Amino acid sequence: MARKLTQLWKGNVLNTLTNGHKASRAPRVVIIGAGIVGIIAANELLLRGNKVTVVDNGKPEDRCSYGNAGSLSPGSVAPFGMPGVIKQVPGMLVARTAPLRIKPSYLPTVFPWLAKFVKSSSASRVEEISIALGNLLSGSIERFESLLRQFDVSELLMREGQLQLYRSRRQMGKDASVWALRRRRGVEVVEVDREDIRRLEPNIGPLYTCGVFLPNEGMITDPARLVETLARQFVQRGGEFHIARATGFESDTGLAKAVLTDTGTISADAVVIAAGAWSNELTRQIGDDLPLETQRGYHITLPDCHGVLNRPVVAADRKFFVTPMDVGLRVAGTVEFDSLSAPPNPTRADALASALPQMLPRVPVDNRSTWMGHRPCMPDSLPVLDRSTGLRNVFYAFGNGHLGLTSAPAMAHLVCELVMGRQPNMDIAAFSAGRFQTRSSRDLADVRVAATDLS
Repeated sequence: MARKLTQLWKGNVLNTLTNGHKASRAPRVVIIGAGIVGIIAANELLLRGNKVTVVDNGKPEDRCSYGNAGSLSPGSVAPFGMPGVIKQVPGMLVARTAPLRIKPSYLPTVFPWLAKFVKSSSASRVEEISIALGNLLSGSIERFESLLRQFDVSELLMREGQLQLYRSRRQMGKDASVWALRRRRGVEVVEVDREDIRRLEPNIGPLYTCGVFLPNEGMITDPARLVETLARQFVQRGGEFHIARATGFESDTGLAKAVLTDTGTISADAVVIAAGAWSNELTRQIGDDLPLETQRGYHITLPDCHGVLNRPVVAADRKFFVTPMDVGLRVAGTVEFDSLSAPPNPTRADALASALPQMLPRVPVDNRSTWMGHRPCMPDSLPVLDRSTGLRNVFYAFGNGHLGLTSAPAMAHLVCELVMGRQPNMDIAAFSAGRFQTRSSRDLADVRVAATDLS
C-alpha cells in the first residue's frame, strides 16, 4: 500500500506543483529536442492547457526526422539484435562498406553497449522485446492519419505497403527467423517471386528475384516538412521555440526548477528530454547514465528521380531503403558506430550510390545530395520512456533507434500522460530507464571473444 501511495504521489508531481497557481498561470513544460517525438508532444501538451517551450539547437539537419527513409513500419517487431548476432561482430570491424560497420578506434568506447546488445539477442529476450515493440508500434499509421488531418497535411501519408527484396531464396532463408517472429506477432507477411516484383515495381532490376510484401506498412513522403509544419503550427498556437543548447538544470529538493541553456535560463514545472542521441549528455547530470549509442545512418537523395517506385523498397541483402519522396528518390540506411563528434564518412554514402544500380539499373546517381544522421539506439532496440531517478519532474522520451518515425505518435502521447500525472494506457515497464543498471562482466566476454577473432 505504501508503495502504491508513493507512486501515486510521484505520478502527480506536475499537478501538485501547479495546483496553487492554476488561477494565475498554466503549468510550464520545457521539451528539449524538436525532433518528431518532441514536437508532437509539444503540440499535445499545449492542447492540454500547458505553457510549453521547446528548446532545440535550430539545426534541422541534426535530427533523424530530417533525413530518414520516411518508412512507417508497424510490423518491425524484430529487434536489431537477433540470436546469433555475435557472429557478425568481426565483419563489422573489417569491411568498410558493410551494412553494419564499427570503426575500430571506436570499439573500446562501444564495448559496454555491444555487451548489452549481445545479451539482449538471446531467444527468450528477443521474444519479450518483440512483444513490447508490437505494443508500441501497433496502430502507428492510424495515429499518423489522425495527426496529419489535424494539421491539414494528410497528403504526406502514403499507404502502399513495403517490399523487402533478396537476390536468392538462400539469401532470404538467412532472415527466416525474422519473418517467423513477425508472423508470431500477427504481422501479415506475403512472399513474392520475380513476377510479383515486376508487377508491383516494374523498375526493379533482374538481380532481385524474391522477397516479401508487407501490405500494412506505409510512409511519410517528406518527414522534414512534417516536422517543420508541426513546429510552425506549435508557435502559431502559442508555443515558444527557443533556439539554444540545453546544458543542464537548476534544481531544488529533487525537482527541476529550470532548464539551463547557452542563451539563458528557462523556468519549468516539468521537463521532457527528447534530444535523441544527445539525450545522455543531460541524463548523466541527474543520475541516469544510460547505454545510449549513436548508430550513424546515411542517405543520398536523387532530386531528378520521381515516379520510379510506388512504395518503399528494401534491399534486404544490403540493409538500405529506397523510398519515393516528394523531394526525389531517397536511398537511406546502413549502420556505422562512431562518436557524435566524428565527421561524416563519405565512403558510407558512396556505398549507397554504388549499390543502387543493382536494384534500379536505369536510375542515374550522379546528381545527388548526401546526409548523415545519428540514430539514438539502446542495446535492446527499445526506447527509454520513463521518469528520471534524480529529478522527479524530468521525463525521458528517446532511444527509438531505427523506428523513431513509426513510434513517434505513441511515444509522444505516452510521455504526455506521464507529464500530466496520468496512468498510460499500455504497460511501459519494458521501456524503463533502469533496465540496464546491473552490469555483468560476463556480458563483455562474448564480445571480447568475437573481437579476438580478428587477431
